[in-house]
Amino acid sequence: MHKLVTVGIPLYNHAAYIEQCIRSVLSQDYPNIELIVIDDGSTDNSYAAAKAALDSHTPPPKSRITRRPNVGMCNTLNEIAQQAKGEYISFLGSDDYWLPDKISDQVAYLDAHPEHVLVHSNSTRVDSNGRVLRKMDYSQRDNTGDLYQSIIKRTGGINTPSHLYRTSVYQDIGYYDPAFRFEDTDFWLRLTRNHGVGFIDKTHTCYRWHKKNLSSESNQLTFYFNELIRIYRKNIDEPGLRRYAIRRVCSKGILRSLKIGKFSLARHYLSEWMAA
Repeated sequence: MHKLVTVGIPLYNHAAYIEQCIRSVLSQDYPNIELIVIDDGSTDNSYAAAKAALDSHTPPPKSRITRRPNVGMCNTLNEIAQQAKGEYISFLGSDDYWLPDKISDQVAYLDAHPEHVLVHSNSTRVDSNGRVLRKMDYSQRDNTGDLYQSIIKRTGGINTPSHLYRTSVYQDIGYYDPAFRFEDTDFWLRLTRNHGVGFIDKTHTCYRWHKKNLSSESNQLTFYFNELIRIYRKNIDEPGLRRYAIRRVCSKGILRSLKIGKFSLARHYLSEWMAA
């Protein structure tokens, strides 16, 4: 009997992409999937487009779709996770899409490897029109087993768009932390601290890359590095490793700040480096 897999789509302002996203789930060659879609306060036609994609599918899919005011990504992921009935779960960005064998390959892997709580694979990065930009290839990086230090040292880790993991992990590490916008980095650090990870050297997902970043390079720089420092301070208990991780981030922050002429920002990261 095929184990139930929960697929969660946190939907926000992706009316142009959500039909392809949903159809890629409904076209999986794995037969036992529940699909949960939550529209997190979209201001475009996302909800109607998603509902039309579900309603037009034959036979009717095992799915639920709801909408409500915006509460943010982490809260939406947690809402889906708390509704999930599957033994395994995967989240899919509402502008991304999967290849048909993604779930079947990954379920087969986890069924065969009870020592691993998560499996991931490769992705293809595509632009807003679906044109291939590059392969997100984890085959030459640390990708299997104990990945906790690999994530911190940036020598490898989990390819987020391609994950599938056991829902039982929530009982051990909890849900996503709404204090962070880099919800995956925080969650993966908590997951890999005591759990093994598996990898399939195959492309299963297409990750859409937009140029919709923060409003300016300096704002983006400040947010990115400050967020990582907060995540490392929360999750890394080992003093030497925490110091290494924070100083690595601060060193990059200093160099990037100087490159764009933001000397006060460089001083900020120098202060963080010294305090690490």
